[in-house]
Amino acid sequence: MSELRFNGRVAIVTGAGQGMGREHAIMLASRGARVVANDINAERAGETVTLITDAGGTAVVDSHDIVEEAAQVVQTAIESFGGLDIVINNAGINRFGLFWEMDSEVWWRVFNTSFRGLVEVSRAAMPHLITSGTGRLINVSSNALMGAPHDTAYSAAKAAIWGFGNALIPEGRQAGVQISTILPVAWTPMTEDAFPNPAIQKVMQEKFPADAVAAFATWLAHQDTTVYGEAFEIGGVSAARTVITAMPRITVPDTTPEVWAKNAETLMQEGALSPLRSASESFREQLVFLAPEMESEIPADAADLSTK
Repeated sequence: MSELRFNGRVAIVTGAGQGMGREHAIMLASRGARVVANDINAERAGETVTLITDAGGTAVVDSHDIVEEAAQVVQTAIESFGGLDIVINNAGINRFGLFWEMDSEVWWRVFNTSFRGLVEVSRAAMPHLITSGTGRLINVSSNALMGAPHDTAYSAAKAAIWGFGNALIPEGRQAGVQISTILPVAWTPMTEDAFPNPAIQKVMQEKFPADAVAAFATWLAHQDTTVYGEAFEIGGVSAARTVITAMPRITVPDTTPEVWAKNAETLMQEGALSPLRSASESFREQLVFLAPEMESEIPADAADLSTK
């Protein structure tokens, strides 16, 4: 197939100073996008821009703090290139430690950089993405959203990104903006310290390069791509749609603590999984389970039952 080109469309990549963010910026620029390489470390962002421009691409440095200066990040795109079509919310930091021992300020810095910054950039960008007509918003979460020991701040932030994205998808769809979440696995400066096992490090370096994630994100960001609106695990040459699932539901004869205690073993049994892509799907499953007559009243593909 022909190469996916961006024809001068404008992209912001946060955390573009190194690792996966740098690869996102480089790949988008290599396909003709004009890129705002945002990183609070201006020197690293400058290195990314130099790599892009030396290869014949177009990019500018932005070193605004995404938590406190998100509007200025977006303004850099508007002033430099006259519009905005793509945002890849990649920036994030991590610190490890026992939750009750970690300094509160450090914990919230991790959470705010990884989540609040993403929210604020998205808020500032959405009007311009809507105006674009081919707006693409790609939020970088992580499988840490499922919970990683000694990593509560990062796990909480990545879970918040997942929930934020799921809630924003139908709003974006109504406004003509395609929103997706990716859960990448890649060998980057952040993951170099996360896996001390040499065997894991070797496989990560050989099988999970950061530019593989950039290829997937670049495809999602393209103006002709129609796949969006879900969370995708992506690592190396492998990808999968990712959803929350529910184990088989059970019923009990009465709602008392004693009855639940008696049925605990049944509740904890393994069984067939039901995918749940949104809060509305989860609510519908529970409603229909106890009131089957409601199945015909509620469409299975209802994006938001609260508005029906």
